[in-house]
Amino acid sequence: MLPFFKSQLKLPGLSEFPLSAYDLKFSIARLLPGVDNVRHDVYLSPSFCIAAEKLIPQVIARHFQTYKIFPIEKPNAWSKRVSDFQRLYQLVMEDAVNKSKQQNELQIDSLAQLAVIKLLIREIRNHLSRMTGQIKNIIRKYEVTDHQDIDDALKTKESLASVLQNKEIILRNVGSELFRYLTEVHLNALKPMREANFGNKALMPDYVLDNPLFHSENPYYDIFLIEEYDVLFGRRLEDPDKYDTLINQFKQILSQMGRNDKTKRQNERTENGEAESVNRGQQAHDLEVSNLIKYTDNIDAFINCYKLQEDFKKRKQQGASKEDRLQYKNQLKNQKILLKAFYRTFKISGMVERIAASYEMRDVYQDYCPPLVPQQILHFMIDPKSRKTVVNRLKRLKKLYRQPFSMKPLKKKIKRLELLTAKDKKVYLIRFINGIARYHRDIENFNIFNEAMERINLTSEEKILNLSRANNTLYEFLLPHERKQDKKPIINHVVIKTDVRGSTDITHQMNKRGLNPASYFSLNFFNPITELLNDYGADKVFIEGDAIILSIYERENAPEGWYSVARACGIAINVLLIISRYNEKSKKNKLPVLELGIGINYNDSSPTFLFDGKHRIMISSAINMADRQSGCSKSIREALKNRSIPFNLYVFQSETEAVLSTTSDDLLLRYNVNGIELNASGFKKLSEEINLRALECDVPELQKKPFTVYTGKFPTTTGRYKRLIIREAHVPRINPETLAVIELTSRKYYEVCTHPKVYQYVMDHTK
Repeated sequence: MLPFFKSQLKLPGLSEFPLSAYDLKFSIARLLPGVDNVRHDVYLSPSFCIAAEKLIPQVIARHFQTYKIFPIEKPNAWSKRVSDFQRLYQLVMEDAVNKSKQQNELQIDSLAQLAVIKLLIREIRNHLSRMTGQIKNIIRKYEVTDHQDIDDALKTKESLASVLQNKEIILRNVGSELFRYLTEVHLNALKPMREANFGNKALMPDYVLDNPLFHSENPYYDIFLIEEYDVLFGRRLEDPDKYDTLINQFKQILSQMGRNDKTKRQNERTENGEAESVNRGQQAHDLEVSNLIKYTDNIDAFINCYKLQEDFKKRKQQGASKEDRLQYKNQLKNQKILLKAFYRTFKISGMVERIAASYEMRDVYQDYCPPLVPQQILHFMIDPKSRKTVVNRLKRLKKLYRQPFSMKPLKKKIKRLELLTAKDKKVYLIRFINGIARYHRDIENFNIFNEAMERINLTSEEKILNLSRANNTLYEFLLPHERKQDKKPIINHVVIKTDVRGSTDITHQMNKRGLNPASYFSLNFFNPITELLNDYGADKVFIEGDAIILSIYERENAPEGWYSVARACGIAINVLLIISRYNEKSKKNKLPVLELGIGINYNDSSPTFLFDGKHRIMISSAINMADRQSGCSKSIREALKNRSIPFNLYVFQSETEAVLSTTSDDLLLRYNVNGIELNASGFKKLSEEINLRALECDVPELQKKPFTVYTGKFPTTTGRYKRLIIREAHVPRINPETLAVIELTSRKYYEVCTHPKVYQYVMDHTK
């Protein structure tokens, strides 16, 4: 419980103040992770990276001001380097905006902005580290080398040591300058472009790039806090002015105001009063309180009654209405109550004196720092017990710093501190709370961005780029001349798996007779299949003696190639024709013949890829499913071997529907001897690719009962049209022991027909 809560002081509700909500919409959570499945792979323009690489050392050199060690460029060359950097940055960001618009995903643009921030922060620190390393080496040389001019050597050494002492300041100044160049491009060119494409509400606030915490190695460094946020936080466990303690006090006050707000209570009241709903309401309220603090203009609206009085004086001169006067009085009353509450709370905890002292010492603390730190100056002013220790320390260090440290300025400040009025202290308190709010906003934003930056993998490694690009997980932000005319991303794919049976026997017999099976297979089988690939837009996935796996991909924004299933069926038919010719030669040479089973499996997604050196390896569940489709069950084959069957493919179900519903695995049994099975998803896709006409075939010499086929024509990549015939049949459920048919299920299977009599029937009935 805060001290003022115990009193009768009634706080106004939040609705009594003209407040604005803070809402930073930033996320990259919808974007695909890269090759490590954790971070997003980003490839930034090499030209932009080189421009940054050349600019950053020059910016650092200008802030080091050690021109003999790090020479700086002439003004004309410097101006051109900055403008080139800004021009390239603009082009990179325009590419990001265009990609976001094309894919309707604003997070792509956010990713690009954050990737550039990460790159620059990393490069600034790397260059600064290398350059400070050079300075340290020079200092060591001065220490071990005899110099004729001792004074000159000592001055040089002291100058370089001073540079090292100011490393934190230099880091901030360099980062701020470099980010200022980005902000100029953002405001002048990119912001209008983003507003036109995405609207105002979708954009990150302008001040995001101005966040000083991007450039600080220590967010609690005293001088950093004073110069950037006009505050000074304690760091000891017992200090009442630690950031966490202060912000929690601030949140508690605003939470109490929310509870006192009747309208607020009504909005948060739940219909059923369940604990879970109340908890959700409390979480939402806590977030709202935090966001009220982060909108820094709210601080003046809450407690700056002095600013309100000055503003109203100007409005009175312009002629304020009665309504304006009444509103002013109410607002002034509420501000004074809230300021009084803050003042009382901070005074009881001893904070008011600390805050006042931290501002009173501002114009003198640099005379003592180093060797002291601002916190020591603060304690000197408010704690008489610490003064002797500080004085003795400065006396000991007087010779090292070659200057006396007078205590008179600090003693004057102590006297002035004692004379401050309550109003003076309240003005300082308002100033301090403004600083807390700005720091709270920036530290929370920094944590959000820093967490996101840790999930970005800036890469230029060829192996990673190839792997990520192949899997459509690489986010590239490039200049126009750097964009390769790469193939568009894969959106779906088909796998054609051919189960080749009998190759082992042929190899054995040919070896036995002193013949070369490798050349025989190559000339009569593999080469003819390879020659088919271009006509059907297929790629080799895997080929060896007893297995052939091909794939056909469909790519984004390439409708001329959206015939993957039709062309997969076409190439499968041609593979059967090749095997037929191959078998004729085998018979003439008194060799065993080959038998095939082909499975075609369509998958409505992109496969993934990995690389073995430069060899790309595809990974897809369609490969496993096509393997099942191309197989032939021994029990089914044995049962059908003495029967006269008209087709090359039959599919059976031995398990119950209940069993099949518990797994995604394919538990069906197949007879596939020189047959081609197309999966159901593939048939649906085929019907979208080409115009399929349903036809009831009545071919008594093949089968007594009529059967259903679908037929249509598709184009090869060369523009020739080929006919397809797909037989549709229901999967019968059979007894697994006797293989007797129990019933016809609703499940269907699809065979790519190659029987000449079916072709003839279709041709006769489609004229």
